[in-house]
Amino acid sequence: MANRNVLETYAAKLGFPNSKTLRKIFSILFDGERDLQILEALPGTARELAEKTGLSEEEVRAAADRLVRRGALSHPMKRPDLYRLFPAMIELRDATVLWPDAPQELFELWEELISKEMPSLVPLLKTLKVPPMMRVVPIERSVESQNTVLDVDSARQIFRQAGLVTAVPCACRTQAQRNNRSPGCPAPETSMCMQTNGFAQVVLSRGLGERLTNAEALKRIGDAEDAGLVHMVRNNVQQDMFMCNCCSCCCTGLFIVNQTGYPDALAPSRFRVKLRPEACTGCGLCQDRCQFHAITVNGVAAVNLERCYGCGNCVITCPEQALALEEVRPLEHIRVK
Repeated sequence: MANRNVLETYAAKLGFPNSKTLRKIFSILFDGERDLQILEALPGTARELAEKTGLSEEEVRAAADRLVRRGALSHPMKRPDLYRLFPAMIELRDATVLWPDAPQELFELWEELISKEMPSLVPLLKTLKVPPMMRVVPIERSVESQNTVLDVDSARQIFRQAGLVTAVPCACRTQAQRNNRSPGCPAPETSMCMQTNGFAQVVLSRGLGERLTNAEALKRIGDAEDAGLVHMVRNNVQQDMFMCNCCSCCCTGLFIVNQTGYPDALAPSRFRVKLRPEACTGCGLCQDRCQFHAITVNGVAAVNLERCYGCGNCVITCPEQALALEEVRPLEHIRVK
């Protein structure tokens, strides 16, 4: 009989060792002893897992592939034959809420875990100084100096050069919608989370999302900017990338930054907004557009630079051109591995 403590061990690795909510999520994702046998033997190929569990290779593959479709297991990008558990809670959440047959209870449980239990992890994250997984990418036309090297900061460049591009519904937005939260979300109805190359191949292997041309991806980037969304990409430079287009009403990352007092959950761009107060007429558009709540308007705009992540949302709609992004961090700010 499989060791049922495997789920308790997994919950602890995800940072929620005593969470009844996560235990209920596991009860939806994993069915019975066979799944537990496979979990206990992970990571491994179907053949390796069969040897460890005593199940046939066909039994292992059928059960493990079912768990992959649910988003409960994953394949490493460079090892599509290998089955493994997700190393982080948010990756498990993102994968499982895109499961086409996910029950409503799953969305409600994730909402409970993230909104009520996850904030308790903030002191530990601060102590461990966990590096952010995501960084903000500026809207290119908001950058003041055209002489600045923008290739590594360019959302468009990432998708213009990609060999394969896909898009899936935003996991955060899907969770919010299924819980009747954020009915006024400004995001377009089209899928706004996009992947390139290896990440795109993983999406296709699960039968999720849609394949995009490079031109279609560029159009969605423009649509995201028009809607006031923030571009976020993985916090390093690789050929395999993903980009989220985020709003403060749905995004888990922005929730951590704005509501839990943990600004290091996301890495800012290399830029920061610069205000010319003499040009500001106090129209308030910048305050409405700022997803980081860094701008207040009382007669004229005032910017809390400690809360500015350099997205450029405020810049592109300022009718008086009173705002611009200026480079304040070197290229070395971006991780290269």
